[in-house]
Amino acid sequence: MRVRVRDRSSYSAAELDELRAWLEVAYDDGPWRSEHWDDIGPGPHVVAEDDDGSLLAHACVAWVPVTFGDTPLRTGYLEDVATRPDVRGRGYGTAVVSATHPLIRADASIGFLATGSQPFYERLGWVRWRGPSSVVELDGTTTPTPDEDGFLMVLRFPETPEVSLDLPVARPRRDPDEAW
Repeated sequence: MRVRVRDRSSYSAAELDELRAWLEVAYDDGPWRSEHWDDIGPGPHVVAEDDDGSLLAHACVAWVPVTFGDTPLRTGYLEDVATRPDVRGRGYGTAVVSATHPLIRADASIGFLATGSQPFYERLGWVRWRGPSSVVELDGTTTPTPDEDGFLMVLRFPETPEVSLDLPVARPRRDPDEAW
């Protein structure tokens, strides 16, 4: 297995379609909107591949401004983490997520994600966010997102500004016409 980082711009449209189809199978929740890739922006993709280049696991980082209480921070928003169903439990997901940590640390103040798989991320250093969540709408208003409460996690680094895990957290609503 090898782990490598790919910029979104290095993918052709056909490769992004293939990756989206692969993720639909890995998540077992397709079909995804074709605009999905327009939503996530140019952040890096981290992939684990076997010797013949077949995709084993994937993770993507988007650079998103998130406000923790009154503190706005640039986050490395981890998303689209998946492992091919037939190779789960072999460390490939751990490898791609771990490979995102130095990327996030280099370009953001804190890591951020939403997941239903908290124990997986906790063993990799992520902690659960306990405060209430919301999104900032395109018009600047804020909408509570109680369905995300309990599913958000952060990855803090020694240089991350001190923010209480109990503070409200607000992230921007994705503009369908713009990447993050």
